[in-house]
Amino acid sequence: MINRILKSNSFFWGLKAIIFKEIIHILNDRLTLSLALLIPAIQLIIYGFAIDMDVKNIKSAFLDFDKTNYSRLLSENLINSGYFNIKFYPDNEKELVNNIVEGKVKTGFIIPKNFQANILHNDSTQIQILVDGSDSSIAQQASNTANLIIQNFTFMLLENNINFNTKIIEPRVRVLFNPDLKSTNFMIPGLLGVIMQIITTFLTALAIVKEKEKGTLEQLMVTPVGHGGLLFGKLIPYAGIGFAQFIVVILIMTFVFKVPIQGNLFLLFILSAIFLFSSLSLGLLISTAVENLSQATQLIQLIIIPSILLSGFIFPRENMPTIMYIISYFIPLTYFLEILRGIILRGAGFTQLIHNIIPLLLYGTVVMSFALRRFKKQVA
Repeated sequence: MINRILKSNSFFWGLKAIIFKEIIHILNDRLTLSLALLIPAIQLIIYGFAIDMDVKNIKSAFLDFDKTNYSRLLSENLINSGYFNIKFYPDNEKELVNNIVEGKVKTGFIIPKNFQANILHNDSTQIQILVDGSDSSIAQQASNTANLIIQNFTFMLLENNINFNTKIIEPRVRVLFNPDLKSTNFMIPGLLGVIMQIITTFLTALAIVKEKEKGTLEQLMVTPVGHGGLLFGKLIPYAGIGFAQFIVVILIMTFVFKVPIQGNLFLLFILSAIFLFSSLSLGLLISTAVENLSQATQLIQLIIIPSILLSGFIFPRENMPTIMYIISYFIPLTYFLEILRGIILRGAGFTQLIHNIIPLLLYGTVVMSFALRRFKKQVA
């Protein structure tokens, strides 16, 4: 009986000592503790604000050939609805379509000449609505909402003139780039960017952190290769892996999911190299901020999940609160998704994507410069 009590007491005190030791270890590893506490809170906030399936503030263009009170009134109704944010007033249809190809707007309204005159004479008139079908979720809701707003506009006119025909204004929706509104055409190109970022960032960050944990990073530094040779020797193989995985997913996208590439394939590879450069830079920067694999994994999750949610991969950025929308401009995936969908779905060229290329290149340059500086200080 006494032996059992002693054994139970020794077990109790041993367990207490191990728990106490582990608590001290956790408290000393402040970065891991901070990440463990911060990640759930940050993820919940981002999920709560980013997940909004009700499409609002759709970037739009309004081409008004009539320029009368009725056409201006319709424009005001579209804006006041909260669903359409008319940012451009092009002079011709070619300019309007180019705005859609560039990704600057998702919807375009074309008001014909004699719009007001036809209504006053009780003659039917048509409004053409151009919708960017590369984003199938927005396209469907945009066309339905536009039809409803135009219908309400017609009823408003009927209140002032009971002689008007109830179908005096006829909206005609034309879906561009993805007329069947296939969701795979929207999701698959976005997945290319997400997969590319996750793999390259993880591999780069974890490869360098492993050298830290094993204590071999200092040994590599005494070799004649030097800081630059060591760094690029570590990064170049992962750049090769990144390109190989990109080729694989492009082939799967084309032949398995039947998503054709409308634009220039060579341009797609060149711009993918810029994004690969930014992902490698991010992985290197993460590796300079952590000391072990656990910290690296948590920090990567803290960066990758917001990138996926706030970049427009699934949920429209226009729906997000202002602060989240601003943060999305500092995420490289935001620009790369526009490039992917622009080239693959809309057939966009270099000049039409320049407003996405410059920020992406700038991001990679700044992050790589900062990461190199921190890396050299750590191994010096």
